[in-house]
Amino acid sequence: MEFPASAARTAYALQLNVEGMCERHGLEKIGFLTLTFADHVTDAREAQRRMHSLTTNVLKPRYGQTIRVIERQKSGRIHYHLLVAVPADIRTGCDFEAFARRDYRSAPAPLRHEWAFWRATARKYRFGRTELLPVKSSREAIGRYVGKYIAKHIGQRRERSDRRVRLVAYTGTRTASTRFAWAGGKAAAWRQQLRAFVHALHEGGAIAEPTTKAMLKTYGPRWAWKWRDSIISFPA
Repeated sequence: MEFPASAARTAYALQLNVEGMCERHGLEKIGFLTLTFADHVTDAREAQRRMHSLTTNVLKPRYGQTIRVIERQKSGRIHYHLLVAVPADIRTGCDFEAFARRDYRSAPAPLRHEWAFWRATARKYRFGRTELLPVKSSREAIGRYVGKYIAKHIGQRRERSDRRVRLVAYTGTRTASTRFAWAGGKAAAWRQQLRAFVHALHEGGAIAEPTTKAMLKTYGPRWAWKWRDSIISFPA
């Protein structure tokens, strides 16, 4: 699917923000949370109203940092996929192959605690089935995995009701913003320029190593946004 320019920027910024979140908290403390409604919600405004209430009263105080992507299914029903920063290791000891068979005996205590919390909490905000699992793969892979729901939503979106619905929403610290313009109209060009820019800073002694983690430590969570003009004009 060919993304509109705005959606392409959103998808790319999402990738950077997911990677930054995983670096900041550690993969073992990142949960992938899926939230569905108890009833058949197709009205985007109603879905957002409930999600706003849940975010204000539960997600922000419990997790601090979250990344949320909306998905509309073929049936028109809306649900959400989130990455949440859990304050404990929910990954170590998990048997992911057993999880795929719905055998959850290897789940560590902190993960079971999250499951119990959501069983008790979701229905208070008119949500139904919830699923929270640890990240199985790398931060790059989970960024691509979450990003695919943007394409799914665009494919099923309803022009009138979804026009002003944000594809991705954040709480807490962000690594990147969508407020940039593609150099040459290609995501690859931005990525190459970003890599070249970071390596140049490293070679000049401005950062200890040519990584996102070093940029975060030296220039703060919004470094890509602050340096956007220099990055876009930088020779790859």
